[in-house]
Amino acid sequence: MPPATIASVSACLEIIEKEPERVRRLQDIGRTMVAGFKSLGFDVGTAETPIVPLRIGDMEKTLMFWRALFDGGVFTNPVLSPAVPPDSTLIRTSYMAIHTDLECEQILSIAGAAGKKLGII
Repeated sequence: MPPATIASVSACLEIIEKEPERVRRLQDIGRTMVAGFKSLGFDVGTAETPIVPLRIGDMEKTLMFWRALFDGGVFTNPVLSPAVPPDSTLIRTSYMAIHTDLECEQILSIAGAAGKKLGII
């Protein structure tokens, strides 16, 4: 492995060891977002981590939803065929320990409004 990669990983592991509150915060955010998306009516599958998929299924709706989120200031990743079967498209959301509660609430609000407008939820 390149030395820069090893140094980066070593620094990350050191932070995790010295600042366990960051790990707890990230786990809390993951649970909050999974529960929030579920309560809005999104299909998140079996998500239990701070990487939360929003299963859409239709490629056009997935792209329209992705664009609505992007226009609302929410960066996500659309996952389309051939990465998944054509009828299994989704939006991949992911979170960091530095996301605030307010930011998480805003993400849920923006996603909820867009999901309702597009008939996803």
